[in-house]
Amino acid sequence: MHELKRWWVVVLAVVAVGAAGWWLLGRGNAAAGEVVIETDAAAIGDVRRIVAASGAVRALVTVEVGSQLSGQIAELLADYNDIVEAGQVIARLDPQTYETRVREAEASRATAAASLELQRASLVRAQAALREARREHERMAALRERGTVAQSALDTAQTALEAAEADVAVARAQITNAQAVLAQREATLEGARIDLERTTIRAPISGVVVDRAVDVGQTVAASLSAPVLFTIAQDLGQVQIDAQVDEADIGQIARGQTVRFTVDAHPDTELTGVVEQIRLAPETLNNVVTYTVVVSAANPGQRLLPGMTANMDIVTGERTGVLTVPNGALRFRPSPALDGRTRPLDAADDGARRGPGGGQGGGAGGPMARMAAELDLTERQQEQVRGIFMSVMGRARAASQSGGDIDRAALQAEIAREMETVLDAEQRVRYRELQREMRETRMATIWVEETDGRLAERRVRLGISDSQTTEVAGGDLAAGDAVVTRAREVRE
Repeated sequence: MHELKRWWVVVLAVVAVGAAGWWLLGRGNAAAGEVVIETDAAAIGDVRRIVAASGAVRALVTVEVGSQLSGQIAELLADYNDIVEAGQVIARLDPQTYETRVREAEASRATAAASLELQRASLVRAQAALREARREHERMAALRERGTVAQSALDTAQTALEAAEADVAVARAQITNAQAVLAQREATLEGARIDLERTTIRAPISGVVVDRAVDVGQTVAASLSAPVLFTIAQDLGQVQIDAQVDEADIGQIARGQTVRFTVDAHPDTELTGVVEQIRLAPETLNNVVTYTVVVSAANPGQRLLPGMTANMDIVTGERTGVLTVPNGALRFRPSPALDGRTRPLDAADDGARRGPGGGQGGGAGGPMARMAAELDLTERQQEQVRGIFMSVMGRARAASQSGGDIDRAALQAEIAREMETVLDAEQRVRYRELQREMRETRMATIWVEETDGRLAERRVRLGISDSQTTEVAGGDLAAGDAVVTRAREVRE
């Protein structure tokens, strides 16, 4: 115990000496009251913007196999994790009740068929009686013409003929009724046979049994809804993840984006997927609105099991080999203590850098020059484009000077319409891409420490950002420039 105490005393003494040395070294590098500038170099690197989310792994197609009939489970032919094929028998209900119903329906059909045959025989007899009555009527009519029989005899023959005709009509109606009864009994028999067939439960799809909800001897009741017997996943080689994304981040998500994720069961294995769908139905939990983002992913070796939680990074933007600056440089603003060392970018210098029109002009290396190069504009097209920008921006400045509001979206839409008339089909496609890139960037100010120790203000256009660095998509900055991230004043 004493040895342990002495060891801790030694460790604490070493830590104390190191801390004191660090403090003295810091004081030795800068005098009291001096402002120490911390910088980092702008460098070429990669930037990846991500949205973090999590969701449950599930099979792409999952089918719950139920029973349309009530009865007792007589046989189970599939179990957990069994591979089944579509149409394969996986369970059977006790068929005795349904076999009895089939026999009963067969007897009823036989009765109806016999009744139909009886009615057909009755029709034959009625037709024979009709023929006899018709011949008798014809004889009586001939004899009446010769005056050898009374009128009453002819009337009696006429009545018999009409009765025979009625009997034939009744016989035919009875046949029609018997045929309908037979069809009804046949339908009942077919229904009974279908029910008997349904006592054999078959797999509706090919896949793997992920759940079994019944045992042999258990009674299932299908009076209100079909009881679930099995759950079959179609193909676990491909899975789906339903991720919940906050409403603040859903605007960055688009179909086709790459997703990288891990699961707790395999924390060292990073898997990839693709955003397949963004569902429009919102879900609100604890006053937080989220949307379901469906991600599809391959499942090599079927290591991903249904129900696992996937911790995902949805890559909403990625740039490789671009100029980057640390995020601290975007937050830095000179304090009054640095007034003598700063060189702000004045309006004239800013205008020369950006060109006329507030960033849309044609300064060397500016947006106009870039547009001319990217779109391969002819000299005539460059003059037309410059005229469009000057006209629109002139109206914007006039509106601003008169105290009116400037609708930037309307100005951009007007410029886009005018540009469509100047550019050819291929140039229009590229112009739309440039517009999209412009919408995805923003202007910002950073400070650079120059060789003489002064801090110079630079205007840059920023692209995507991650937790540490931000892309510099344009502006007066080069790789290796010392961007200022922090200024601290050394005190006594």
